[in-house]
Amino acid sequence: MLILMMVTLMTISALAKSNDWEKFNSSLLIEVTRPNGTFTCTGVALGKRLVVTAAHCLEGKVDKVRIFLSSYYDPKLPSLPISDFILHPNYDSSDSRYVSDLAKIHLTEDLPGSIQFYPVYREKLITGELYRFGFGLRDKKNVRTAITPTMKKVDLPIGIIELNDTFSRSGDSGGPIYIKKDGEIQVLAVHSTFSYGPEGNFSLNPLLGSYTDWIFAN
Repeated sequence: MLILMMVTLMTISALAKSNDWEKFNSSLLIEVTRPNGTFTCTGVALGKRLVVTAAHCLEGKVDKVRIFLSSYYDPKLPSLPISDFILHPNYDSSDSRYVSDLAKIHLTEDLPGSIQFYPVYREKLITGELYRFGFGLRDKKNVRTAITPTMKKVDLPIGIIELNDTFSRSGDSGGPIYIKKDGEIQVLAVHSTFSYGPEGNFSLNPLLGSYTDWIFAN
């Protein structure tokens, strides 16, 4: 575990010091207000007015949703106005916490031109460098953070990729997993949940390529 953590943190540091860091500014912080408090999640912009996150972030009673462009959470900063959000119709948390764990949020205004959008990865063979971004709470702050997980296995029939990744924190849910292959960046999946057991600790993440018809439907 110590060796894995050292390697991961070194990779994050190298990425943060490179010009590549700003290439991932389509990872956005989402603030969700419920009757029992305010919570944060992460999402990814896939179009000028489209953000995708995890369905469990928006499940149940939601009073207000705000999206922020900044690299850190400050509720006093301006937020993006949204028109609505839709949970995937097949998501059922009583049956599975991760299958179809997707929601899409529609904005009322275009995202700024500085946001770098990437296409959804649709190939069945998954090879390349993986970067998971999230605004999970670390050191009492919600800051955009990069994790570099490795692939455990892929379950194409249910559209899930399992990653060797033990660095999830509250607020990381819905965060994008980008894949960099042959110098090109695409959005592979979004972060859903963790499994702890005899097989080890790993994350389960819906593959966006399995849901493109629903994601981009009007």
